[in-house]
Amino acid sequence: MMRTVLVQRIQPGGRDELGELEELAETMGYEVVGKVVQVREADPAFQIGRGKVEEVAGLVRLKGAELVIFANQLTPSQLFNLSRVLGVEVMDRFQLILEIFARRAGSPEAKLQVEYARLSYELPRLRERIRNLLSAEQPGFRGRGEYELNMYLDMVKRRMAVLRRKLKALAESREKRRSQRRRRGFRLVALAGYTNAGKSTLLNALTLSDVEVDSRMFTTLTVRTRAVKGCEKVLMTDSVGFIEGLPPWMVEAFKAALEEIYSADLVVLVVDGSDPMSEILRKLKVSLEILSGRENRVLVALNKVDLLSPRELEEKMEVLGRLPLPVLPISAKEGRNLDLLLEEIRKEVFGNMVPARGILSGKGSPP
Repeated sequence: MMRTVLVQRIQPGGRDELGELEELAETMGYEVVGKVVQVREADPAFQIGRGKVEEVAGLVRLKGAELVIFANQLTPSQLFNLSRVLGVEVMDRFQLILEIFARRAGSPEAKLQVEYARLSYELPRLRERIRNLLSAEQPGFRGRGEYELNMYLDMVKRRMAVLRRKLKALAESREKRRSQRRRRGFRLVALAGYTNAGKSTLLNALTLSDVEVDSRMFTTLTVRTRAVKGCEKVLMTDSVGFIEGLPPWMVEAFKAALEEIYSADLVVLVVDGSDPMSEILRKLKVSLEILSGRENRVLVALNKVDLLSPRELEEKMEVLGRLPLPVLPISAKEGRNLDLLLEEIRKEVFGNMVPARGILSGKGSPP
């Protein structure tokens, strides 16, 4: 188990993200042995201040850490500088997420998506390395390092073009299947929500399936569609979970999976009810922002209510009751209120529900 130190630089007034970063690290099987936070503007050389770098270096030596993970996105020069001073491997949050995706990718399509995301991450870093080489070389001298990097850059661009074509073909194939299902009278329900909210457990409970379920983040990267038991002509899809702060290139890589959600007749937005209320509202906001580009009908399923006392559940339902969306408390694990959820799906799949776009445009927002 790799011993790991977590670091975050927070803008004044920003949010501490080390709790979520620790979950991501533990998903990879890393042991978190220390955390460091600094509130300040970004340092161009190290992201954090030079004094704080020395503090992290001391913590690495004291704890015998082999890896340092930053919550902030690091430039190639920052990665190089930090690795040189700290003497261990350094990565940022996005590299960590890509490592998780690579480990989780099971289907051929998921592997293509992960490869495209990796190359999308690498592309601007290659360009920066080439710029740095050019600035360090003599005028008129084309260094071998620059030449080799340019060749690799061209190879990356060509591979990304191939991956785009393959992913587009897969997306078109799925769209044909969706059209065929609709012609046969089927309606599509998508499970969406923040990662680790319990979507796969709910899919198993409502479709009598046996897909993989565990407590780690991003268990599901592959689109999975099953027939809903007790709801004739209704199919349910589970896909990759949401997470805050994903850059556009990573969202683009998983666009094909998100299309399954965007094209659904109804989105069941699964929320982890065991989270503190502030976290529930934050994750709801992130999820609704991702859904806001389309006119999806949305039903909120407040999951894991088996972990709440009656008083806690009442307080959370009172706050969520201010949303202009139907909210239903459930326990996918214990089967609580799943009959009511199925009834809502049957009733609302063709009904008039408030789309996510309306919520974020001022017609109502999380309190």
